[in-house]
Amino acid sequence: MSIVKIFTALLAKLPATLLFVTLAWILGLFLGVLVTAGRLSHFRILRSVLNVYVSFIRSIPMVLQLFLIYYGLPMLLSLFKINTNGVNKLVFCGIAFSLYYGAYLSEVLRPAYQSVDRSQREAAIAAGYNRWQVETKIMIPQAIPIALPSLGNEVLNMLHQSSLLFTLGVVDIMGQAQQTIDQNYTVNPVLVYFLAGGVYLIITLLIEMLRRGLEKRTGRFLRVGGETNE
Repeated sequence: MSIVKIFTALLAKLPATLLFVTLAWILGLFLGVLVTAGRLSHFRILRSVLNVYVSFIRSIPMVLQLFLIYYGLPMLLSLFKINTNGVNKLVFCGIAFSLYYGAYLSEVLRPAYQSVDRSQREAAIAAGYNRWQVETKIMIPQAIPIALPSLGNEVLNMLHQSSLLFTLGVVDIMGQAQQTIDQNYTVNPVLVYFLAGGVYLIITLLIEMLRRGLEKRTGRFLRVGGETNE
């Protein structure tokens, strides 16, 4: 099997990998926003529950959480007479990744939000802004560029962590690499893994370029010395 055929086969799995990462990251970000809002709320019980959730998720390896959701969730649902036999395994993988990154993204969003000078909130309220306007026009626009570098890093982490999907039989980039090795005994495994690494490298560079572009566009909201940096 030629290098071109191997590389082409790996590239063919790139759209599916990117689709999974994109959807899981969007769901994880949405969950992260909700968790952050809950952890910043005045409800002590809610804060405690969410802090336990974040601590639990951060204490367990991603691959273990993947197995717990994939094998444990169907068992739990079966107690309520819910049959999951026909559910695509990517659904369980998406749930595991969303829960995992919901916790991690909360740890990115919360300090970014808290780093915005609180005096600006007070000044906006004094100027007649309501709470929604304060959040959407003052606080969040300044928190986004602060959080963006770390959010971009988490996208890359999720891309790399998605290589664990092949442990459950999902044929993504890494799964295709393993399948190529298993089905072609004359293929050098090192070569296949090297080419797979090349595919990950290409998409990593593209994501990094996108992240830097977004940082430049949102950087105007950053305040340096009390003035907007444009």
